Amino acid sequence: MIKTINGWRAVFALMIVVFHVGATSFEEMTWAGVCFFFMASGMLLAMKHPVERLDGHGYRRFAWNHAAKLFPLHWLTLALWLAAMAMLGLLAVKPLTLALNATLLHSWSLMHSIYFSCNKFSWFLSTLLFCYLCYPLLARWFMPLRLRHKAIIIAVLAAIDIAVLAGTDDYWRTALYVFPPVRLIDFILGMTVAHLCQNKQQARVLGKSENGTDAELVAIALISVMVMAYRAYPALLPWSDAVLWWIPVALILVVSVVYAGREGFIGKILSSRPLQWLGDISFEIFMLQGIAALVYNYWVAPVASHIGLQYVYDEVAADLLGNTAPGLIVWLILPIDILLAWGVNRLFTRPVARLLRRA
Repeated sequence: MIKTINGWRAVFALMIVVFHVGATSFEEMTWAGVCFFFMASGMLLAMKHPVERLDGHGYRRFAWNHAAKLFPLHWLTLALWLAAMAMLGLLAVKPLTLALNATLLHSWSLMHSIYFSCNKFSWFLSTLLFCYLCYPLLARWFMPLRLRHKAIIIAVLAAIDIAVLAGTDDYWRTALYVFPPVRLIDFILGMTVAHLCQNKQQARVLGKSENGTDAELVAIALISVMVMAYRAYPALLPWSDAVLWWIPVALILVVSVVYAGREGFIGKILSSRPLQWLGDISFEIFMLQGIAALVYNYWVAPVASHIGLQYVYDEVAADLLGNTAPGLIVWLILPIDILLAWGVNRLFTRPVARLLRRA
């Protein structure tokens, strides 16, 4: 893993959680973060698995290995969510909905009540699984293409995506936000970024300076400009879930790869031990945020109410993830999420990964 990319994983994962627990000012960075995770997955796969290694038996082994990375954590978080809701007397899940969740097929439903059911953040795994399963085919016919041909294909897909989103209301925009074929565009963009970074001539042009401080600042400035543009022009809303962030996120990834080993000031911060540690458990942080909210809402907040924090509990009780709650809730739920993520990573994710490697 490239350290700066791992650092960005930590930053975006934390921003996503902070937004979901009440800090609405991080809304745009949440959209950009989801886009980042899909694009980074496509880029890293394209860099790690060359086409020639994905023939015949390699296809099946690749699909198995990557599905095995998603299902154990998904099943654990699903079980934790079901257990917590049962303990609270709030469990009400239809068998079909549960079956679609358990098999990671729920993001295909186009129904809010299904793709955001149970542990609502698992839609990401459902869509990512589709991208993983598509990768061997994309590696065979898409990766060998010249960069300009890739750009043409992406331009066509982007034009279709932009046109479709232009006429959508909030319901359908959200449904397309999680729909696997739509997010596959982000994944393919990441694969194209890998091609761009592996082109030695272009890499020399992009990385002429001795360290990446200037390039890092440009990448951050670009994403900041996009945030300000969105806030200034609400008409950009239909494309806020992904399209607006493609270029800024692509630049972040390019800078991270080109300046790996000679990071600038920002890259050094992203490569620091705390952010690397958080990056290593960012997957768990993302998946356990709903569980952390439940823990806070029904086990921590009642205790906190005895020391004058009753208003916090009332706000969270009104909305499970506290989207309208005071900013204080962020600093109460986030530590719970990080602690749960660390425990699950250490006691579950790592042992299961070692077991699967031996199998």
